[in-house]
Amino acid sequence: MQGDLQEVLPLSPLQEGMLFHALYEQQGLDVYTGQFSFELTGQVSVPKLRQACADLLARHATLRS
Repeated sequence: MQGDLQEVLPLSPLQEGMLFHALYEQQGLDVYTGQFSFELTGQVSVPKLRQACADLLARHATLRS
C-alpha cells in the first residue's frame, strides 16, 4: 500500500479553519459541508463520463485529497 501514496498535502488556512469548526461542535450542523447535484439531459454515455471523471482525478492530485 505504500506505493499508492503520491504526496501529502498540508491543509490550507481555510481548510484548517473548516476542520476546527467541524471538530469544535460535532453535534451541530456543519455549515461548511455542502453537496452539489445536477441533472444531465439528453443522451449520456456512461462509460465516457466515467472515463472523463477518472482522467480529471488522475490529472489533479488536489481533487483526490
